[in-house]
Amino acid sequence: MVSNPRIEPLQPGKRSGADPHKNTPASTAAEDLIAAALGIAVVTAVYLDGRAHVLGLPDSFFTPWHALLYGGLLLLIVWLAVISRRTATRYRLDRPARLPAGYGLAAVGAALFAVSGVLDMVWHQIFGVEFGLDALLSPTHLLLFMGGALLLSGPVRAFRLRALPLSMSGRLAPTLGVLGIAGIAAFALSFLSGFITDSATVAVGHAPEGTDAHNIAEGLASAGLASYVLTSLILVVPLAYLIRFRLARPGTALIVVTSVALLAAVLGDFRNMGTVIAALAAGALLDVVLFALRRLSVPLRPQELVLASLLPLLVWPGQLLATNMARSVLWSLEMLTGVVIVAALASFATVFVLGPASRAVNEPGSTEQEISSPAE
Repeated sequence: MVSNPRIEPLQPGKRSGADPHKNTPASTAAEDLIAAALGIAVVTAVYLDGRAHVLGLPDSFFTPWHALLYGGLLLLIVWLAVISRRTATRYRLDRPARLPAGYGLAAVGAALFAVSGVLDMVWHQIFGVEFGLDALLSPTHLLLFMGGALLLSGPVRAFRLRALPLSMSGRLAPTLGVLGIAGIAAFALSFLSGFITDSATVAVGHAPEGTDAHNIAEGLASAGLASYVLTSLILVVPLAYLIRFRLARPGTALIVVTSVALLAAVLGDFRNMGTVIAALAAGALLDVVLFALRRLSVPLRPQELVLASLLPLLVWPGQLLATNMARSVLWSLEMLTGVVIVAALASFATVFVLGPASRAVNEPGSTEQEISSPAE
């Protein structure tokens, strides 16, 4: 029996220098990349299925988009079994399969997703097909979201728990994993999406306090305000994570912001592509700022806080402008400026409260301090 000592998280961007056969069995960068790519395919299928619900297309459990969703899921689960077998063979273990380091929660997610899929089929047969908010808040769908997020966590946690190759391929898998999880979060909370809401096109008005007209107008406006704040966090948290662990590279912000906006456009049947173009421009500007900070050797922690503050200030004015070009924006100047500032403050406060991780060490050849996480 080969001893499998507990593996300690490594500082991002650093190699352990140890013989990998003496460490806890780990996946390869290529295996992680395939798992992450399959995860992105599953997330894309989730949005196509969501589009069918939003547009009221003929739906049942047996549809092309469900076939894509569950087919992609099956491939991902099969791949999880394959890399478990490959890991056992690579490390010469006396067992047929061994989950590589970091993939334990992915296996839990696979089981949860599979069980939830069966429950979802039963739910549809008994209660029918859900639409709108019912579909997003269906208990079986919420379980599917949870299982999917856990399933996509494998490449991310594998990166955290083993030496990281400094090649682009070694960074790509965890980056795609983080993007996939962000995509699932954005979908699950799409009823409060800043890229979908059209609340700004409805005037709040000045109906007397307590009247139905006042409550309806302010309720709609409040949902719109919450959409911008919540979507800011969905974008900021994964990007701050990528910065913290040196996964962010030129183009990362552009890809994350544009991807979330484009996936939201899928749900809206691509009716307002101006918001996607605005998101692309904002992501590009954010990348320029982050690149400049890296060139100036600004420590990672300030980079995270700059990102948190700046992203809403760049993304939402462009989104509101695109919305105004498609349909006139009727919010007051106070609301238009205030929602952007509130989103920026909320994002900054969230990243600030998260704080740096427990340890900081100097990376050789760098003047900035690296951040690592507590043992998992």
